[in-house]
Amino acid sequence: MNAPQASSARASLHAWARRALCALLLASPLAAAQDAPTALRVTYLVYSGRPNPTLTITDAATVRSLHTQLADALATGAGVPATELPPVLGYNGIRVEAVGATPGARDYTVKGRFLRAESRADAAKAGAASVTARASTSAALVEAQLLKLAEQQGVLNSAVLAAARQAPGK
Repeated sequence: MNAPQASSARASLHAWARRALCALLLASPLAAAQDAPTALRVTYLVYSGRPNPTLTITDAATVRSLHTQLADALATGAGVPATELPPVLGYNGIRVEAVGATPGARDYTVKGRFLRAESRADAAKAGAASVTARASTSAALVEAQLLKLAEQQGVLNSAVLAAARQAPGK
């Protein structure tokens, strides 16, 4: 290989390496955190026939943290055969939705170790959302964090909190 060919090969290799590095950085949790929504609507699925308690999280650090934790739980959890939890009377989990139009936003439902994610972009394009379900210990930790937030904000009373914390699937 002569000098001009070697130089061209090195330049091609460097260009490929830069593209690969950019792709890795875009797929990293840091990039996911940067794509985090500016607010999250959290709905506690506890009632049948009347509105469920809801709160909106706007603190940027909390939003980023929850968004990253949910995405990580989805990425690392084991797939489960069903994408739906069977409905029961009482506590049915917690729904977390990005507020506003966020590209590639997912809506999550968490109950115990069960995590269900629904892609909004797929729903808008195809008329039906792409649904992914995972079982993850991380999901249970996010649920516990969101129940603690409900307690701190006075969104759920002690009886509902106790039932949620003792629900099967922990």
